[in-house]
Amino acid sequence: MNLDPYLLRAFLTAAEIGTVNGAAATLNRTQAAVSMQIRKLEDLLGKELFERSSRGLTLTADGQFLITYAREILALNEEVRRRLQATPIEGRVRLGVVEDFAATRLIHILKAFRDRNPKVNIDIIVESNRRLAAMFESDKLDVTICDVSQINRKPILVWNEELRWVARSDIAFSSDAPLPIIMFEESCPWRAPAMAALANRNLQWTIVCEASTLVAMITAVRVGIGVGPMIAATVPDDCRMLDGADAFLRSPRIDVGLYAHSGASGESYYLADFIARNSRLK
Repeated sequence: MNLDPYLLRAFLTAAEIGTVNGAAATLNRTQAAVSMQIRKLEDLLGKELFERSSRGLTLTADGQFLITYAREILALNEEVRRRLQATPIEGRVRLGVVEDFAATRLIHILKAFRDRNPKVNIDIIVESNRRLAAMFESDKLDVTICDVSQINRKPILVWNEELRWVARSDIAFSSDAPLPIIMFEESCPWRAPAMAALANRNLQWTIVCEASTLVAMITAVRVGIGVGPMIAATVPDDCRMLDGADAFLRSPRIDVGLYAHSGASGESYYLADFIARNSRLK
């Protein structure tokens, strides 16, 4: 059994976009051609990869299993081709990333990538989750990392994170007064889980500040305005997470996804695959 990259590309694109029409437009092929390629792959594997309905395509359990390997096969196919042809990975990638990841876990991954691929230039665009999603959908980004609720595609990888409630280390809060909360602005998708975490506690609280960026959140917490939600990796040294005896707030969970266009350039797809394979680098 040979898994033709041509068929895998059609499968991946349909899985990410969710419709055959959308995949055909992205791949510059006809709807009939893409449907035939997906059916051919399913016949080859002897498995149904999609559940088909009037709403579009949904991956089956076998499709979910195949999708990770399909991405790896296509990335390795591109890398082998370039290396055997003595063509180094080069070009330019537009990478959009939410600020909380750009400031923490991505640094070591991108450093490792750059050390191995010095001819790949990376434009790093740091924006809000909503703005990153809009730029990705309008093809202004090749690869993006943002909240999964903002993009209606299957992510290459999902990071499951907790937002920890953080305060300046030298500040204590009285149970006799409402807890001062620093909250994300209304357009941020992380506001809803943070507000739900507050609502699930028998606690008096009030929003005293809204922060539009990670820098704004860190500044407000360090100044001592109140308690704010942050990913653990972004907590400043002079601040503390409210846990142990202070664990009166539930930590809301968020999901951050890695996305790449199926029709992206080889260097873009290689970068996305490199990030996925090295996602535990710290």
